[in-house]
Amino acid sequence: MRKKTLVAAAVTAAVCCVAGCGAQPEQQSASDAETRQRTVSDAGIRDLTVQEEIEVERAEERLVKECMEAKGHPYQELPVPGVDERKAGRYVTDDVGWAEKYGYGRDFDELGEKIRRTHPTTVHQNKLRPEERAAFSRALDGDYQDRMSAELPGGLGTVDAPRGGCANEARSKLYGDSEAWFVARKTVEGILPLYGRDLVEDPRLTKPRAEWAKCMKEAGRPFDDPGQLRQNRAAVTEGMPSAEAHRFDRTLAVLDATCAEKTSLAEIMRALETSYQEKALKRYEDERYDYRKMRLRALSQAEDVLS
Repeated sequence: MRKKTLVAAAVTAAVCCVAGCGAQPEQQSASDAETRQRTVSDAGIRDLTVQEEIEVERAEERLVKECMEAKGHPYQELPVPGVDERKAGRYVTDDVGWAEKYGYGRDFDELGEKIRRTHPTTVHQNKLRPEERAAFSRALDGDYQDRMSAELPGGLGTVDAPRGGCANEARSKLYGDSEAWFVARKTVEGILPLYGRDLVEDPRLTKPRAEWAKCMKEAGRPFDDPGQLRQNRAAVTEGMPSAEAHRFDRTLAVLDATCAEKTSLAEIMRALETSYQEKALKRYEDERYDYRKMRLRALSQAEDVLS
């Protein structure tokens, strides 16, 4: 059975159209016309909102269910992470209201574990005999001997996944081509390693991070940066009873978010991350274009699927 990550992460992307250069007059004319046409057709190209992402993912689950049932396999749709759930796991946040309610997202971790143990599709699959379970997996995920691959950004290797199966059939219906979608998604959503270290070490964060640390120290929680805080929090809460860990998380998270808001640390980091993302994605303009265009196509298809 596919394992769904219950924390979704959003990637900011934009489209740049580059005209060819060094061409002969006749070729240049054709290139200009092609560029103008692409500019016109790209006028509506944009990123999806978080709510639209959720709608597409719900449609994918609906299509998987229909496909599996058509192949004679019972399947219940997996729950799709909501807006609040997708905010979990950030390096730093200034959303005090979210911190008051969710702490560092422990509720979502526990929900994910519960789904993995008790969801009807998981329960059904675990009851199958080995040969039946293998047939179920092939119907859902495809043939593991026939795989598609994508190169990760920055020469960090390749990733692969099975072709076929109801999961890829659903994506083909939504995105138009499941393999092209796989390549575009792995490229655009895999750029963090290209800039993550530079972002965290950016000198423009030195002052707000120091102010955040001072704010935390004055509140009785001396930490040098949010990363150190999160490591400490994980160590301290390990083995705690759930209710006690929840209380600890919420108290610490509210203080963390309050200091991030006061010092503008989270705001500055968001702006820097957008800048780093834009710079990194310029090397992958074609994949970025395909990524956004296919997601908009999926949104259009999703509206029909869920209607």
